[in-house]
Amino acid sequence: MIKKMLGLLLWVFTFQLVGFLIGRMTQLNIVTWYQTLNKSTFNPPEIVFPIVWSILYIMIAVAGWYLWQKRNEPRAKLALVFYAIQVVMNWLWTPIFFQLHMIQLGFYWIIGIITFNFITILISGKHYKLTTIMLVPYLFWLMFAGYLNWSIWMNN
Repeated sequence: MIKKMLGLLLWVFTFQLVGFLIGRMTQLNIVTWYQTLNKSTFNPPEIVFPIVWSILYIMIAVAGWYLWQKRNEPRAKLALVFYAIQVVMNWLWTPIFFQLHMIQLGFYWIIGIITFNFITILISGKHYKLTTIMLVPYLFWLMFAGYLNWSIWMNN
């Protein structure tokens, strides 16, 4: 039991660390580039993003950790493949959008993340309810982020 809890803490710590590093990587571009863009009227205040992503990264980490516990089951193994793809895509979106300023590609990239996340949810379904519960709020946030990205693309 302690080993499992330490594993969970490691997953959460890793995701928080990656989120922190991604945030540090974007700080300069937020001030020098992102704030100059025309955004949707539904764009939340900047303080919302690190709060939401910190919470979501905990939930995404719990979802992945839970699937990892079941990794010997064929369904969990398949879900882990789609889960891993969407996590890597999530982490790559930031440099695509903020560092390279590829707004259009960023939008299509989010559509890909949404797709792989949705497939992970479908595969997890009833069998891995904790994973499903943890990933659904992330799916809704991704859809909102997709809208925000699209709005920036259309208005700039």
